Amino acid sequence: MLSIGGWSASVVRGGQDEVDACRDAVQWAGPEIGDEDGYELRTLVVVGHDYCRGFDRFATLPVGSTVTLTTTRGSWTYRVYAHYITPGRGSPAAGLYWGDLTLQSCVGPDTGFSYLMRV
Repeated sequence: MLSIGGWSASVVRGGQDEVDACRDAVQWAGPEIGDEDGYELRTLVVVGHDYCRGFDRFATLPVGSTVTLTTTRGSWTYRVYAHYITPGRGSPAAGLYWGDLTLQSCVGPDTGFSYLMRV
């Protein structure tokens, strides 16, 4: 479960089919939740379409916002330290995954990324 304030969504590991289904936030890349390490470039990446279930918030979370990920293995809290908007929807994300957790969603005609470190 991924929680931001009073909003939450289940997280599933998957690819484009799961993203397009609009049911869950999708762990697109990276290690198991809780095993990430941004200093080792082992970034956990969670994505969702901007028109699905409120996933648009992933693109531009304010610096200082907290996000909690909860699994059967435990619960981890992350804090936003930056975000970035790149031109184009569905733009190649190579080199744009940073920190322990990157949240990604389109925003208008572009693609946005929020970068978080575990606290």
